[in-house]
Amino acid sequence: MQSKDPLTEIELLLDELESFAEKTPWYLGNRIAISDEDFFRITRSIRELLPQELSEARKVLEKQDLILKNAKEEHKRIIDTAERRLEDLTNEEQVVIIAKQQAEHIREKARMEGESLKRDALLYTTELLEDMERQFVETVETLQKGRAILESEVGKSVQANMEAVEDDDYRAQDPPEENVS
Repeated sequence: MQSKDPLTEIELLLDELESFAEKTPWYLGNRIAISDEDFFRITRSIRELLPQELSEARKVLEKQDLILKNAKEEHKRIIDTAERRLEDLTNEEQVVIIAKQQAEHIREKARMEGESLKRDALLYTTELLEDMERQFVETVETLQKGRAILESEVGKSVQANMEAVEDDDYRAQDPPEENVS
């Protein structure tokens, strides 16, 4: 079951865990039959995959920071170019006026492009994080439900064992009377 996508692997593991409930014979009632080995293998795999998802979220944030850094550097480069160009054209008055207009146009265009890149990077990152958060919440909810079911089953098993012990104790206190003839 080696897939490249940890979320897919987690979903497959949860599906496998749910399949034990579907395969449980009807005569077990509300109980789910799963071997200890299968249960611990599945939960261990899920625990191993969750840190991968968190690592991927961290990579997304680092990618966002890199995009923003590159956008700022490009913005600064464009501004620097515009300012150098403006300095070169300051000798003649008419040329200076035109150069200032062009430089302002370039500066405004660079600012708008920088803002657009930043906005796009933030929207992309927000969408990724929302999707990952939704999937993480679904995974946690599924795990909590599974744990609650298992805890309930353990409680029922302990109660049944206690009742059996009490029943045996009661029988031990009142031995059957023997017929003495």
